[in-house]
Amino acid sequence: MSTSPLIPVAIASAVTRLHHSTEGWNLDTESGADETGCRRFVQRIEFETPFGSTPIVQAGLCGFDLDQRDSARLEVSPKGIDAEGFDLEICSWNGSRVYGIDVSWIAIGS
Repeated sequence: MSTSPLIPVAIASAVTRLHHSTEGWNLDTESGADETGCRRFVQRIEFETPFGSTPIVQAGLCGFDLDQRDSARLEVSPKGIDAEGFDLEICSWNGSRVYGIDVSWIAIGS
C-alpha cells in the first residue's frame, strides 16, 4: 500500500479596512475614471509570514460606507498574488462615491 506525502497547509486571513483617510484613496469623488469608466484604488497587502509558493487568495466585501445619492457600485478583487502578498483592487464607477470599505480575505497555500 502506498501513501501520498502530506503537504503542509498554511493559512493567512484578516479584515482590511480602507477609507477616505487612506493614502491615495480616490473613490469618494466622481473624477479620475480610467478608459473603462472605473475609478480604481489598489492597496498592497503583505502576508505576516510569506508562503512557500503562490497561495490561493479570496477576498470579499464585509462592510462599506457609500454615499446614498447614487447606486452602490463596487467591485473587490485580489490581483498580483505572490508568496509575499497581493494587491487588493477596489473599483467603483459612474456616480458612486465610496467613503470606506472593509474587506475580508483569506490566503491558502503551503
